[in-house]
Amino acid sequence: MPAPIILPQWGMAMNDGLIVKWLKSLGDEIKKGDQLVEIESSKVNAEIEATHDGKLGRVDFQEGVIVDVGTVVGYILFDGETESELPEAAKAGIETIEKTTEESKPSSSSTDKLNSNQNIPNKQIITPRARRLAKELGINDFSNIKGSGPSGRVTEDDIRNFNNTPKDDTAISSVPVRESIPLSPLRLTISKRMSESAQIPSVTLNTKVDITNTLEKQKTLVKEWRKHKIRPQFQDLVIAAVAKSLHESPHANAHLINDEIRVLDEINIGVAMAVMGGLLVPVIKKANQKTILDIALEIRRLAKKSKENSFDMDDLSGSSFSVTNLSSYNITTFNPLLNPPEIGILGIGSTEEVISNSNEKKSFTNLCLTFDHRAWDGAPASEFLKLICKNLANIDWMFN
Repeated sequence: MPAPIILPQWGMAMNDGLIVKWLKSLGDEIKKGDQLVEIESSKVNAEIEATHDGKLGRVDFQEGVIVDVGTVVGYILFDGETESELPEAAKAGIETIEKTTEESKPSSSSTDKLNSNQNIPNKQIITPRARRLAKELGINDFSNIKGSGPSGRVTEDDIRNFNNTPKDDTAISSVPVRESIPLSPLRLTISKRMSESAQIPSVTLNTKVDITNTLEKQKTLVKEWRKHKIRPQFQDLVIAAVAKSLHESPHANAHLINDEIRVLDEINIGVAMAVMGGLLVPVIKKANQKTILDIALEIRRLAKKSKENSFDMDDLSGSSFSVTNLSSYNITTFNPLLNPPEIGILGIGSTEEVISNSNEKKSFTNLCLTFDHRAWDGAPASEFLKLICKNLANIDWMFN
């Protein structure tokens, strides 16, 4: 029986994907693990891999078409199978798909750009979910709806916002505009995620921790790590301390989904990194099982990929708790925004030096823990922040 090629869900926020380019042609021999089709989701591009050996028997959706997660986009024929064995129901669906494709099919010049991964078709593209919602709301004309999804695709949120937007222009300022800058796909995704975060009833706890001993220990690593061509950074130590704290307080390592708190079995720490035109949060997987050196090397690897804009989906998915660092900007305290469905995020503020009454120099850093008050109360969240401070101030455990 032919094996279906199914669009998987890469990340909890993914609802659909744009078929950018088929990497195999009909009749091509396929080995398990071969990359079949390039898909653009809301964050990065990824490829669907073959789950079986065989040959590409049918393509159900052409390049430039958006399909929902879980949709069958084609079939692999096993050795000895023919097209006559392909499912009849899928064949019937192709006719409808072809009609839809004609409406959103890119021009030849746009297709060339699409296949070279430079641009997505200029013609307005509407996700299947958005189209269904528009039909329910009685919206038939999409020409005035600006898409906020990747490459300008119209999403469900765009349909909802358009339906709720007042039709007068009284809110538009009369001040002359110097320049209009459309939000990039990345900026639009960040905008959506931050709007989701802002709707969460969250609280931020701020504290100072004595890191005098920590910084002395950091200096001892400089020589040890020289052979690895890497210098220890304070953020490396903080992330190691957070990983240990999450291991010791597992209920902080959780997602809130609908009305359920899901305590997670892996400690995967997202680290906010600035990229051209925005912010991404690559993930250190199983951070509690890594040494401080392993964590530092992983951060440097991800930082290099951020500069090259070469993240793949695995780099950006699966985080259970996040860390964001503004210490280099001399920011003392701030309110980090949650990365839902995570229930906590730690912000690292600047370090301050204080001279005590005994003329002893001490170093203190500012930590800011934002937590989802639906999942956590102030007392347990404060205990968790206290635990982070303890593990950061006394880091002899890192050297055992």
